Amino acid sequence: MKIVKNRQFKAKVSVDFPTDEGAVETQSFTATFRALSVPELAEHHLLDAAGQDAFLADVLIGWEGLTDDRDGEDVPLIFSPAARTLILTDVFVRRAVIDTYQAQLMGAKRGN
Repeated sequence: MKIVKNRQFKAKVSVDFPTDEGAVETQSFTATFRALSVPELAEHHLLDAAGQDAFLADVLIGWEGLTDDRDGEDVPLIFSPAARTLILTDVFVRRAVIDTYQAQLMGAKRGN
């Protein structure tokens, strides 16, 4: 086993968007996360928006598969702090990113 001080990992983030018809449309992208240490995790308070903002700024460090609609044309959305803030204003995206990070920490992919 190799100990890595600044561990990063990628995970598929599935976002469920409600539709006008009462159904759910699922879209996804791949997020790059920074794994926080236990002391760093303890510093974050996820019960309020400001705490979530700080947490997400620390853990969401990149992505693949996000596009921006510019005049009817999809163009890749390049990661930046401003773009991160923009996508995380959507409550459905925000919840999915937090849930995915927490699921990875809990080992949900391994069935634990």
